[in-house]
Amino acid sequence: MTPELVTAGGLTVDHVISADGTVALARVGGNGAYSSVGALCWRECVGLVSVAVASYPRETLARLRDSGVALDGVVMVDVALESGNWFIYDDEGHRSERLTSRPEELAQAGFPTDRLTPQQVDDWQAQLRRRGDGGELSYSQFRDTHPMVAAQVPEHYLRARGAHCAPSRPVVLADLLPLFNGRGMVVTLDAGWQLAELSLDDLSPFLAQVDAFLPSEIELAALVPGVPIEQALALAAARCRGTAAVKLGPRGCLVWDKVADAPVAVPVIPTRAIDPTGAGDSFCGGFLAGLVETGDPVLAAAYGAVSASLIVSRHGADGALPIDRAACREALARLTSSIARAPMPARPLSA
Repeated sequence: MTPELVTAGGLTVDHVISADGTVALARVGGNGAYSSVGALCWRECVGLVSVAVASYPRETLARLRDSGVALDGVVMVDVALESGNWFIYDDEGHRSERLTSRPEELAQAGFPTDRLTPQQVDDWQAQLRRRGDGGELSYSQFRDTHPMVAAQVPEHYLRARGAHCAPSRPVVLADLLPLFNGRGMVVTLDAGWQLAELSLDDLSPFLAQVDAFLPSEIELAALVPGVPIEQALALAAARCRGTAAVKLGPRGCLVWDKVADAPVAVPVIPTRAIDPTGAGDSFCGGFLAGLVETGDPVLAAAYGAVSASLIVSRHGADGALPIDRAACREALARLTSSIARAPMPARPLSA
């Protein structure tokens, strides 16, 4: 089946400690997986481009495939990783990351594996920092040694209407963005720390190739330092072929409306966030689907908000599967009625 949308990004195994101390070990994630499921909330077939380690759970890949994620663009590499990424959240929504360990190390260190007290969370984080990478290859390092390349994208993926590039090194984007643009696809781009390390001038050649740039608030502030977030958003949007939207976590997002020359706020859908790890990536997948379907970035952000609300209410990228698309459409209708600026009428996605 030809995918209607394509997402390109990583596949990881994550360990999560939620703000209430709940522990979830060895959950499947990665910005490629989360963005593909975010897009899957709206379309029946989404093509994934990624490079996967041999130890990535095959049953999860099968579940993604059975739910509508095409895996023809996923390259399996004979490298096994034992350690996963830790994502540790506090009550204010802040996240500690870039810490790794094998899942069994938590119990081996004498900690419970279901829920930790605040003091235990602090103690475990301190232990992880002392541990470092343990001399093991991390998922981030794996993506550097085994980057995605344009040559792995199947020809039938290029008949899709849109593509999203999740956070990746500039060398990867320099390969993928021209490929997607050369086929006239709607293209969206997330920043991540990989692009937040650049200046806005350095990033401009990439922004000129995208219909929407979707950084987080922290990433946008790093790219355009020292100015209010609305001004930074306007400056980033001016470099884009399309526009830009900044993700504000539980405060929703701001979309730069180039017609009105002003930001438009799109709220989140109130949700009990069990695992916020994939919120931004699933938002991007939903945003792509909405932008392809409607051509309106404000309405696209509402699609993204619905996708994110579904993902964060469960653990892992596959927790929301199978997708109830009718429920997503109902949530979208409720959300769009609350947006201050009325979006343009939706146009159906052609077959």
